[in-house]
Amino acid sequence: MAADDITLLIAAPTPLTREALRRLPGTGRTMLRAATLAEALALHDARRPHVVIIDAALPDAAPTYPAPTYPAHTYPARPDAAPVPPRLAAPPPPPYDPVPPPSVPASASASASVSTQGAHADGHLPALDLVRAIRAVRGDEDVFLIVLTEPDDHALRADALAMGANDALRLPLEPLELDARVSVGARQARMARRLRAYSDRLTREMARVAELQMRLLPSSSPYLPGLHVESLYRPSGDASGDYFDYFLLPPRVPANAAPTASPAQLSSSAVPDQPAPPVQPALSDVDGPVLRVVIADVSGHGARAAFLMSIVRTLVRAQNDGAAARHADGMPPLPLTETVQRINRHLVDIIGGEPDFVTLFAGDIDFAVGTLEYVNAGHCPALLRDGGGQVTRLPSNAPLLGFFNADFAAELRAFPPGCQLLLFTDGLHDWTAPGGTHLGPERFLELTEPCLRAGSEVLAAMESALRDVAGGMPPFRDDVTALWIRREGPVPGEPVRPDEPVRPDEPVRPDEPAGAH
Repeated sequence: MAADDITLLIAAPTPLTREALRRLPGTGRTMLRAATLAEALALHDARRPHVVIIDAALPDAAPTYPAPTYPAHTYPARPDAAPVPPRLAAPPPPPYDPVPPPSVPASASASASVSTQGAHADGHLPALDLVRAIRAVRGDEDVFLIVLTEPDDHALRADALAMGANDALRLPLEPLELDARVSVGARQARMARRLRAYSDRLTREMARVAELQMRLLPSSSPYLPGLHVESLYRPSGDASGDYFDYFLLPPRVPANAAPTASPAQLSSSAVPDQPAPPVQPALSDVDGPVLRVVIADVSGHGARAAFLMSIVRTLVRAQNDGAAARHADGMPPLPLTETVQRINRHLVDIIGGEPDFVTLFAGDIDFAVGTLEYVNAGHCPALLRDGGGQVTRLPSNAPLLGFFNADFAAELRAFPPGCQLLLFTDGLHDWTAPGGTHLGPERFLELTEPCLRAGSEVLAAMESALRDVAGGMPPFRDDVTALWIRREGPVPGEPVRPDEPVRPDEPVRPDEPAGAH
């Protein structure tokens, strides 16, 4: 399309006005002419003009004229003359609401110069109807609208601009000035359409990214008798920087090894709300299932955060693949601390020196021993509920990932039957409640811990508590993710293969409530 190849719609009631506007000095323009509101809307919908010039005297529809009569003594009828058909009214316009917004009083717009030509009985103008129908009803924000008014009709010009017109000119017009205004409007309309096309393309690409992200999240749970998993996942946009995962590890210790700590010892020595001292993972004389749970939050939003999230997921899963290979060679998997250390080292190589970072909680639940070994690298405190309903916070015990190389220490807690673990990201508490009060992490924990102590339908109860505080759906500004693991009883026998999906475990979509998996 040439630089000045535009489509111009002239909506004016008289042929003389339309012809005068048609003879603008510009070139390369396709001219469309409409005599009524109905015709103008039909041409707008069919041709999508760049610029629309609207005469304030534009009527709803063409008037109906009766067939002319001729007095016999003045104009004798010709016997061979054909009857003169009446002039029919134009078809009604497409649906639109002729009532203006309350903030724009219609009566102020009907000046004496146009009220007898194009105004409704209540003083409301079809010219304003056309502006409002294009902007509010059709949703066309790209077309450039110019309204022509009488010199003293200041209220009409103000109303037209308030309803969405781009320009308002006084009659009579200076052709060169009008031509310049049309050229400016055409450039703006072309730019707006290019930006909209780019935005639509970007939206489609981000939707594809979000679709791929959903495939990176767990789609099925490894079946273990007594294991119950629920997840909540609501991205703030199309793509997310949050990540959660859970999968079975190969047996991580040789058989017939003596344990170094028992669940009872861990329970008796643990102090509520205080981190337990670092200890070595407990060993078992029985090879049993180990469930690895991970939740991570990449700084920032959008495509960059989504890309880094996929890297974190790849690194986490790569360590799992390495554990399977080591198990096939008769070797135990790497300790959890070394696994997190390797993930951090890769992230430092990728994003070191950039402002990005990753917070991560990784834990291994050993069902044979009944323990939870975990590393919390700058993430929100996990909530651990024991069989008696006591809730303990598991705060950060390691630095953020991606900034610098560091050593990591794991902590060990008892996780016998009856225990539960709740993991979440900061999007759940990083929002402002009605009245301007920031919810914050402490208030969120005060709301959530009673839900976990109840021990049933925890995610649904947590959402309900947040809704009560917010007076409805909380205005989440960040990605929202939560993972709830409940161990209901001992695990008898061997588990099924990790790659054999027995229970569906679809992560919650942004428009769905949290559900059991």
